[in-house]
Amino acid sequence: MTMYKRYFSLIALATSAFATVLSTSMVRIAAPYIQEAFLLRYADLTWIHNSYQISYAILLPVFGQLGDRYGRRRILLAGLLLFGIGSVMSGLSWNMLSLISFRLVQGIGGAAIFPNALTIGTGLFPKHERGKAMGIWAMGVSLGSVTGPTLGGFVVQLLGWRSVFFVNVAFILVSLVSIFTVVRMVEQTDDSEGAFDFRGTIMLAFMITMLITGIVSGPERGWTDPLILVMMTGVLVVLPLFWRYEGEHHKPVIDPDLLRNRTFMSGMLCGGVHLVAIQGMNFLMPLFLSHVHGWSAMTIGLIMLPQAAVRLVISPLSGYIADRFDNALPVIVGLSVRTTGLILMALLTDQSTIFHIGFVLTLDGIGAAMVWAPSMNAAMESSPEEKRGSVAGVFNMLRFVMGALGTVFVGVVLDLAFRAPTAGTPVAGYLHAYLMLASFTGLALLRVRDLNVRSPRTTRPTD
Repeated sequence: MTMYKRYFSLIALATSAFATVLSTSMVRIAAPYIQEAFLLRYADLTWIHNSYQISYAILLPVFGQLGDRYGRRRILLAGLLLFGIGSVMSGLSWNMLSLISFRLVQGIGGAAIFPNALTIGTGLFPKHERGKAMGIWAMGVSLGSVTGPTLGGFVVQLLGWRSVFFVNVAFILVSLVSIFTVVRMVEQTDDSEGAFDFRGTIMLAFMITMLITGIVSGPERGWTDPLILVMMTGVLVVLPLFWRYEGEHHKPVIDPDLLRNRTFMSGMLCGGVHLVAIQGMNFLMPLFLSHVHGWSAMTIGLIMLPQAAVRLVISPLSGYIADRFDNALPVIVGLSVRTTGLILMALLTDQSTIFHIGFVLTLDGIGAAMVWAPSMNAAMESSPEEKRGSVAGVFNMLRFVMGALGTVFVGVVLDLAFRAPTAGTPVAGYLHAYLMLASFTGLALLRVRDLNVRSPRTTRPTD
């Protein structure tokens, strides 16, 4: 495959992931209009998001494993079709239940897309160029989060909330046609014997559903609510059973050996902390700018734009540095810059200027862009080529759960510690929450040294 065809194929594959991120961003913008159209309570509205997130998180490792076993391109194309069908039907939904059901279909399709598109994309390049490929992939994903709110607001205002689902279809069709006609490769599949792990998948689905539902509902219902206690207890009871069963199964949905792999766990922790920090910041900063400074939604969007936009430039650079030196270097720089940025956010006051806030957010964006791609590249390179779809699925599932937990912790800290701002001093609550996030990114530096350790369990050459 020529260099130009490799990059064109990578762009086509990244477009599929871009569509899933774009969808999530635009649906959040459309949420108030959906609530008004179907006369929903806030608790009901959350399930428009949760139905997608839960099905997505549960099935990431499942479809990663299926791609390894039956062909990643095949599973990817099926995921694109399913995501497109779910998008169209979501736009045609007639009540809350139908929309939640079709969002669940979108989540299933998204889970089939992400790990397989990523594994195919990086597999098109030789090992010494995979960091750069991962950086370009991260740039495409970041583009979805950058353009989603702006495009979503424009589309909703002109065409109505249903149109945010139809916009996705255009990107899905472009990606589908491009991948079907251009992406051709000889895949290394995992052809070892063993039945699919249905029981493990059911236990995993139960744990993630209970965990995410409990996390989302806990702040509203109260952490001592009987239903929340039952959910959390169910997770704690099933977890050791799941771990034992997976250790005995020939083809586990989550390989316990993967969680003993130092490089994978270090990459997952660094990448997970990155997601905790980015989701925590995205939760805190709009509230701070609105409640403390009183700025409008449009002003807040413009202030936060550089934080997301700078990731488009820095993400490929982080991949180049990882290829040129090693995976640990950009992650060390990124976590250090990010920790500094979060501490500076903690020190913002009601008198901080737009330029001051914009500078701090840009600094955070630079740090964020340096962490994600090398962390995931290290995790995937630590395992044999034929199992990397599974690795990508487990990696992103664990990051997703960490991100959900982190957002809840941030909200709890803000609720407990918030005090009315005093002129010229850091705002209690925001100060504590940002310092908590900074401590997470700072502690993750302790695991960076393991990002360049290679797993001895290799069954086939990677190049």
